[in-house]
Formats: sequence, C-alpha cells, structure tokens
Amino acid sequence: MEQSKKSYYPWLVFISLSLMFFAAVGMLGNTNGLYLTPVAKEMGWTRTAASWYLTIYMLVMAFSQPFASQLIYKVNSKLLLGTAMTFVCVATGAASQFHTAMAWNISAIFIGLGQAVIMYLAVPIILGNWFNKKYATLLGVALALGTVGSAIANPIAGQLITQYGWRSARLIMSVAAWVISMPGILFVIRFKPSEMGLKPYGYEEGQTSKAAAPLKGVSAVNALKSPALYMVVLVAGIVVLYASMNTQIPGYATSVGLATTVGAFAMTILNFANMGGKVFLGWLTDKVGYLGAMLTSLISGIVGVVVILMGGGNVTVFYTGLIFFGLCFAALTVMLPLLIKGIFGQREFGKIYSYVTMVQSVIAAFAAIIYARIFDLTKSFVFAWQLNLVTLVIGIILVIGAVKIGKKLVQE
Repeated sequence: MEQSKKSYYPWLVFISLSLMFFAAVGMLGNTNGLYLTPVAKEMGWTRTAASWYLTIYMLVMAFSQPFASQLIYKVNSKLLLGTAMTFVCVATGAASQFHTAMAWNISAIFIGLGQAVIMYLAVPIILGNWFNKKYATLLGVALALGTVGSAIANPIAGQLITQYGWRSARLIMSVAAWVISMPGILFVIRFKPSEMGLKPYGYEEGQTSKAAAPLKGVSAVNALKSPALYMVVLVAGIVVLYASMNTQIPGYATSVGLATTVGAFAMTILNFANMGGKVFLGWLTDKVGYLGAMLTSLISGIVGVVVILMGGGNVTVFYTGLIFFGLCFAALTVMLPLLIKGIFGQREFGKIYSYVTMVQSVIAAFAAIIYARIFDLTKSFVFAWQLNLVTLVIGIILVIGAVKIGKKLVQE
C-alpha cells in the first residue's frame, strides 16, 4: 500500500496544484476585465475609476511577493494556501455586494495578498519539491491550465453577466472557484514528500532527495550582490512588457483595417498559443535545458513582432504572428522561474524569485497605461511593437550574460 501511495501521490499533488491555479488565476484573475464595463455603468464611474481596483490588486500582489515567499517555506501549506484561496474567493465574491469604490478597492487588497502566494510562487516551488524528473514539463502543463481556465471561464462568466447581471455572475464564479480548489488544498497538497514519509517522483535509491536534503544554490544575499540577478530582473521586465501588449491586440487589428471580429478571434488564437507554448517550453527545458528554451521563447517573440508588422492588414499573416507572440508570452510564467532556478539553484529559490516577480507585477500594473500613452502620442501601435522588438534583442543578450555570470557564482 505504501509503495502504491509513493507512486501516485506526487501526481495527486500535481493535479491539486493545477486545479488551484486553474481556479484562482483562470477563473477569477483572468476574468476581471469582463466586469469593468457593467460595473462602471451601474455605479456611474468612469472606466479609469473602475480600473483602479485592478491596479491596486496588482501593486499589492507585487509588494507582497518577498513576504509571501518566506511564508511558503515557514507556514503549513494547507493553512497558507487555504487562507490565500479564501482571501481571493471571498474578496472577489463580496465585491458583488459593494456599492462604493472604496469597498471595491479594499477587496482588491485582499485579492492581491492571496494572489501573491498563488499566482507566481506556490506552483513552481511546491511542484519542484515533488518532482525530480519531468518538473519543467509538468510546470508548463500546470500553468497552462490557467489559460484553459480563462478560455472556459470567460464565456461562462460573460453569459452569466448577460442573463443574471454582473453581481450574480461574480458571486457564482467565486463560489465555484473555491469549491474546485479547496479539496486538493486541504486534503492533498503538502509542501514536500518527506512530510508524509515519501520521496519525489524520479527519486532513485542512492540519490539524495531534493526535498529531504539541504537545498543547493546561491543565497539570496549573494544573489542580490550579483549582476546576474539584475540582468534577470530586466529580462522579466522585458517579457512582461511584451506579454502586456496582448491588451492592445484588438485595437491594433482595427488600426490596420481589420474587422473587429478579427481582433476578437485573435485573442482566442493568442490564448491557445499561450497555452500550448507553456507546455512546449516546459518540455523543451527538460530536453535541451533552460537556456535553450528561454532563448527560443525570446526569438519567437522577435519573429512574432516582425511577422505582425510586415503582415499589415493580411489576416492570415496577422494570426501567424500571434502564434509566435503566444510562445514568448508563455515564458512569463514558465521560463522565468526555470531561468532563476537554473542560474541560482534551489537553496533560496522562492526568495530570489519573489524579487523578480515583484518588479514583474509592478510593470504589469502600468504596462497598459504605457501603451495607451504611446498610442496617444503617435496615433499608432507601430512604435510600441518596435519598442518590444528592441527590448527582446536586449533580452537575449541579458539572458546569455546572466547565465555566464551565474556559472561563476558559488552554490552552497
């Protein structure tokens, strides 16, 4: 019985983490945009006033990352993840009963605190403890489910808003997300196999278990002294700035003479490319290593920009460019943790990664405003695409440099 448990339990943890990410990010985080118009209309707010809720949520999540990374290692996983998920679901659902901007913005604080644990940190850290082999591939699959959740939840939430109003829709989606995620959090997920007397998947006799032995790597203090960390932070900023261009895709399509329906369908293509890209990049990392996979994603981003700009009003070329765009987009959640783990090791991976995600989240919070300002000044999206083209090339140079410097760091 113990041998059977040893063989299947890591997979139960994988499924439970995937469902948690599916619910918190796919069902709730990625459907926030649907509520802006009906909420602003009912409350009599401007779209800017309604959008402050999202900015506050992103900023709270950003600046909570270092604190959250410490809690993941110190607090019981059931308690921490259960509390984080409850924060997200209760605050999201409670907003369905609010009538003031202040109440909405207060709920955003609790959502940000919960998502600080779930969105970037929990899955790569805990999954890494349970899998010695196939880790990168499974990380890609788990994170891809956030995109699947978005693809499923957006039309459902949209239909609920149409039939029952945004208040009922928000409450229903929040309850559903909590119900889907909590069984796995409470009854399955453990921080590491040794808590149950088990070994990670891929463990071999005579091999030291990653989850049981002291983790090898660069300390957070030494990482902060190394140029490699700041180069990785810049790469993260470049990737999130590029990924945030997805909000401008429908507008760009219209600006080059394509129909509104083309821009709308473009988001579907982008979602599928992003989802497939996460799985592909994870698999590629297991096959050729994190450097090759990271460079592949950045080069794909460059190809995507070039194809989109050269395509003009050609629908087929536009959609083709979005496939490459989606592959680079996928690096945002998959490749950055793998890059950091590859350069700095596992010793204080969570703490080091939290520094990167903090900057990443701040840039994400203001990216849409940056692109809107560029469009207002130039009356075109071309400069925004060109900016991304230049920064992606810089990103390739930074990645190669960070890896070279990282090889000289002492891992203890």
